Amino acid sequence: MPDHPPSPIPLSSGLLIAVTGGPGSSKTRTLAELASSQLARGQYVEGVLAIAGTRREPNRGASEYWVRTIGQEQESLWAVRDDALDPPYRFEPDTTLKLQAWAKRLKDLPPADLMVLDEFGKFEARGLGLMPLWPDIVAANPRIVAIATRDIHIPVIEQRIGRKFDLQISASDPAALSKLQRACEDYGEWTRLGLYGGAAGGIEMTVGSALHAAKVPLRGLAMSSLQAAMMVFAGTGLAQPGRVVWVPFISGGLKALSPAGNRVRPMIAIIMQGLLFGTSVQALGWNFFAIGIGGALVGAWAALQGFALQYLMIGKEMFKAYDTIVLWLAEKWNISAPGLPWLVGAWAILHASVSCGIALTAWRLRRPPEALQKIIDRETTRVEHGVVTEAGRPIRTGWRRRVREFSRWQFWLPLVVVSAILLGSGGSWETIAWLFLRFIAVSCVLIALISLLRPARWAEKLRRRGWWGPAVALDGAIQRRRGK
Repeated sequence: MPDHPPSPIPLSSGLLIAVTGGPGSSKTRTLAELASSQLARGQYVEGVLAIAGTRREPNRGASEYWVRTIGQEQESLWAVRDDALDPPYRFEPDTTLKLQAWAKRLKDLPPADLMVLDEFGKFEARGLGLMPLWPDIVAANPRIVAIATRDIHIPVIEQRIGRKFDLQISASDPAALSKLQRACEDYGEWTRLGLYGGAAGGIEMTVGSALHAAKVPLRGLAMSSLQAAMMVFAGTGLAQPGRVVWVPFISGGLKALSPAGNRVRPMIAIIMQGLLFGTSVQALGWNFFAIGIGGALVGAWAALQGFALQYLMIGKEMFKAYDTIVLWLAEKWNISAPGLPWLVGAWAILHASVSCGIALTAWRLRRPPEALQKIIDRETTRVEHGVVTEAGRPIRTGWRRRVREFSRWQFWLPLVVVSAILLGSGGSWETIAWLFLRFIAVSCVLIALISLLRPARWAEKLRRRGWWGPAVALDGAIQRRRGK
């Protein structure tokens, strides 16, 4: 077997843990206890444990190693020490064949909730030992992989498997087992968040686009209320409810891949709604009051976002145009029109009340009603290599997609209306020119910022920064969109 095999095959999703320590540091015992605890919780566990023989001296490899696959009592002789070799071990051919057969069998079984791999050392660093089994293990798509290794081997092992470890836990740490168990529990929570985030994103890409195309009145209120309900359903039972803020981030990221409709405004709305709701439950806890406040904030933002974005792109000229048209109407029809703050306030209160009620209803239900659950289960939108396809045709990506945002007449309508009102009331062409420049500049910045939200790339960046939980959630959502 060559020291440098072909390019590594990385684990595309899931949690990758290194259980570290030197010889005799209880790495094997820690992995065995973790496997037993997960089996007791009803989890499906696979893997290989290496049982060391006698040690002639501390911090030295054993005279022989035996292996046992999870779920089997029989141990097989795996490696015998031979100081004439480098590394000083020779492997038993029969045991090698048994391990190869075990690894190939994994693809015909459901994905393991936990995969434990013991004693990744010098051999594996050279592409030998258990490393030849890695392609079959990756193909089996395990959810959590815990590998026992020494600290000094970690850089080479990471290079071999094509991915960095998400967590490194020392086997000599008295709390090592509890940390591993907590990581497994956290993985379950993050997977659940990814499920709801992906479902919410799928609904935005289908139902939301359909409502937008049909020009259904109050469609923003309907989608924001649904978003609030999805966050409540996702957050119910979480150890840290504040994590629910990632549901709309995932949903917004998938909205970037929507095959139809406007993307910029919905993505901003979805992400801001998540920040507002998550801040509420993080500050006030998971209770009736916090969820009501969070739902109301989601609805209020849905009502105010359009005004906020138009003010950002047009500025105070928007208020001048409104005042001009209101005064003209009042004079022509001899009526008194309400001021803009009153109209905006009433609109926000309406949205906040409805969204608050939906969020509190979801809190009482604790799980999606049957009708919503069917919608979630029906989501079949696929993403291939980060590109949503519709009827088998790839959707435009890159700069062409960004330019297409500018081609929508709805995008330009507010600017055209405001400009016409200002010109009609005696405004100068110079003012209109500056207004156009501001509108285009701010729009370009917003579209450029939104275009950076690419789900697969962000998952990779989150992992590199040590935020494995959100990365797991986002990876899971992407995999489900791909139908894997």
